[in-house]
This record gives sequence, structure tokens and C-alpha cells, in this order.
Amino acid sequence: MNLRERLRLLRPGAPHRPAPQAAGPGTVAGPQGPADPATGNRAAAGSAVGRPLPPLPDGVKSRFVATPLGQALCLERIYPLDHRQGRVPLAVCLQVPRHGWQRLLSRALPPGFDAAGAAFLDLETTGLGRGTGTYAFLVGIGRFVEGGFRVRQYFMRDYPEEPAVLAAVQAELEEARGLITFNGRAFDWPLLETRATLHRTRLPALPHLDLLHPARRVWRPIADSCRLGDLEAAVLGLVRRDDVPGAVIPQLYFNYLRSGEAAPLAGVFEHNRLDIVSMACMAGYLGQAAAQPLSAAPAGAPLAAAELFTLGRLLLERDEVQDAVACLEEALDRGLPPGLRREAYRLLAVAHRRRWRQARAYAPPAAGQAAAAPPRQDQAAPDRAAPDPAVAVLEAWAREDGLSTRPYVELAKHYEHRVRDLEAARSWTLRAIELVQRRRALRSLGLGAHRRPPAPADRELAELLHRLRRLERKLAARRPGNQRVL
Repeated sequence: MNLRERLRLLRPGAPHRPAPQAAGPGTVAGPQGPADPATGNRAAAGSAVGRPLPPLPDGVKSRFVATPLGQALCLERIYPLDHRQGRVPLAVCLQVPRHGWQRLLSRALPPGFDAAGAAFLDLETTGLGRGTGTYAFLVGIGRFVEGGFRVRQYFMRDYPEEPAVLAAVQAELEEARGLITFNGRAFDWPLLETRATLHRTRLPALPHLDLLHPARRVWRPIADSCRLGDLEAAVLGLVRRDDVPGAVIPQLYFNYLRSGEAAPLAGVFEHNRLDIVSMACMAGYLGQAAAQPLSAAPAGAPLAAAELFTLGRLLLERDEVQDAVACLEEALDRGLPPGLRREAYRLLAVAHRRRWRQARAYAPPAAGQAAAAPPRQDQAAPDRAAPDPAVAVLEAWAREDGLSTRPYVELAKHYEHRVRDLEAARSWTLRAIELVQRRRALRSLGLGAHRRPPAPADRELAELLHRLRRLERKLAARRPGNQRVL
């Protein structure tokens, strides 16, 4: 059917396409929707009566859902809680404590948000745009039910069935207390809201956890990319076989509308189901990892060092300093690649210094003064008289790392500005200059003596020499008989 005929069918009062005389094997010939009281025409389902469906695998059932706008075709499958996507069972998602979800959300956790009451949403669409020309022809919704995880897929067999499909989806979401998607905040949910607005209906406002954002924060250093399929392989240990590429899904649906051949859509339905089940397992993995980083083993093994590093960084940004320190220290103990190891040392020094400053800022009030706010309960403050613990971290970093001047510079700043030990500051600056010169010598051996080092190395050396000259002027001013620094 061409575009002109489809537009004609959407006009009020237009006759519907005649249905086939007899439904062949494998077809779903559900009842027609109720008549429109204004036009007398049958709604939605009437135009797709007799359209075939692809062969349904074991465990998948099809039925029609009655809505005020007609009948919506629904495919349903229930997975047991011990079903595994790779190494991770579905039951992991139900074991996430409340503070695990809170750490994944970018805003305050709303009351009642948990996996048991949330809806896992994924769409298959006719394109990647979010405008009015893009349709969601398959809406998959996963919910935890008693004893299992239920996936319902509402399928639009033809364009006139969209109002009934949206009404069924709306009714399904009304029962949910939250929404969990993967890239749904940017694509799936805005598209679904656009389709609902075009049909003068409104979807429920639900607390929304988009797994893409915490997944990027935790797994960007581990996985080659943060696409759902790549994370399935890298994190869940699942490699799909004979999966339908997402890029060809719109064309498969258009072919179905033109020819009625439904068999190629079987892979699309399975692709959508696997996406939803993987989202549930990934949400459980992320939630448990965020809640108990040091002891979590959602895939049957402790978290990798890189995962602990990224979780420590996340907790530090949330000002949960004590847990951030524990994660970063454990990440260093378990072994990190050089780049992440340098960053872990840097963040660990920042976290220790933040705790130390909070401890020094809180002191018993003097007479007539208001008390300062005490440290948070999750931040066990060290003794106010203790030295800055960040110094020990920076010294360990300097001993281990023979390439970065960052710990030397930070130690020089500490001794110059906090301790007022100019000799120690000068010593650390000289060691940093020696390191830069050694790097320059090694680079010249590799590149040839006639080639200059890169400009960043020149700037780094210039800054260190400037620091050294300033320190030497200060030291000269302290010597007896020197009253003025020229």
C-alpha cells in the first residue's frame, strides 16, 4: 500500500481496506474495534484483520487487549527470576537496596522507586528521528511479577492501530511507580510522548532512570563503547547470535507493511525482548555495584579494579568521601592500568584532603559562638591535629610513577603554601625538573637529536623553572642580611 492510500485511510469516513476472505495459517484475525460514534467506522484493528504474525517461539503468547480505541495486539512472555543474561540472573535486580538506586539517579530518589514497581521500556521505531514522522511500531514493557519477569510487546500491525497501541501502553504504565530505560530520556520517552500528544492523550509522569548515563560513568574505561550490545558482551558476558541489527529494523517493518511477510519480523521481536531483559540485569548489576562496591558480585565475581575506580569517582562527586576513599584504595590494590592509576592517586589525594579539611573546620564553639555543622555520618573525620593524609598519597604516587610530574608539583605546593617549608618545596620542584629533563632525553633518543620535544613539555619545564626561581627568591629573602628581594 502506497502513501496516498495510507493517508486516505486516515481521513474520517474513509472506508477501510477490505480484509482477506480467509485467514491463512499463522495469522491473527482478532475482532474489529468498536465503531466510532461520529463516523460509524471501525477503529484501529479493523484495517489489519488477517495480517500474519511471525512464528512465535516457545513461551510467547499472543492476545488482544481491549482499549477504548480498539483492540491492541499484545505478545507476552514470562522469564523466571533465575534466568541469566550471560552471567547475571534477573533476581539481582530485586536485591538492590534503596541507596543503590539513589546513587545512580542524578536527583533525589522519589518515594516508592524500586525495580519491583518499575517498568522497563524499549521501543522499535520506523526511524531515529523524534519528529512526527517517526512511529513506534513495537513497544516493549518489562515488569517484575510474582515469580518472574514479564515482557509485554504491543505491536502496531498497521498505522491505524496506533491509537489502540498507545492506549494499551498508557494503561500498562499507569500501574508502574517508575521508568527504567537505556537512552530512553533522549529518544524512547520523548518519541512516545510525541505520539501520545498527536493522539490527544497523555502518558503518566514517572520517575525516570536512564541507565545509559550511569553506565557511561562506570564502564567507559572498560568497554570499547557504551552501546547496549557492547555492554552485554563486556559486562554481562552475553554474545547474541543471529541478532537483527538495529539499523535494518525499520526496513523490515516497511517490508511487512508492503508485502505482509511476517517471518523476518521474528528477529525484531526477539531483539526487543532481549533488550528489555538485558536492561533489567544491567540495572541490577549497576545498583548492587553502587550500593556495596567492595563486596558486590552481581556477575559471580568481585568488581574489577576499573569499576571500583569509576564508582569511587562517582561517590566523591556525591560527597560520600569515606566510601570514595575505600573504593579508590581498593582499586589501587587490585591493579589499574597506568592512566587510571594516576587518576586514582589524584582523586584519592583530593578525597583525603577533603576529609582532613572537614575535620579541621569542625571544632567546639567558643563562648558566644554558634557551633559549626558536624561532619556527615558517612564521613568519619580524622583527628584535627593529624597531618594532611594527602601528603602520604602524593608521596606514594611519586615513588611509583616515573612519568607524571603532577605529584611532585602538588607536594611542592603543599610545602610552600601550607607548611611554609620552602626547602622541601624547592626539593620537590627540583625532582620534577629532573624528571622532565630525563623524559626529554629519552624522547630525543627515540625521535632523533635534531627534533625538538613537543611544545607541552617545553611549557611544563618553563612553569617548573618559574616555580624554582620564585622559591629561590623567597629563600634568599630569609637569609640574614637580605631585606629586599630584587
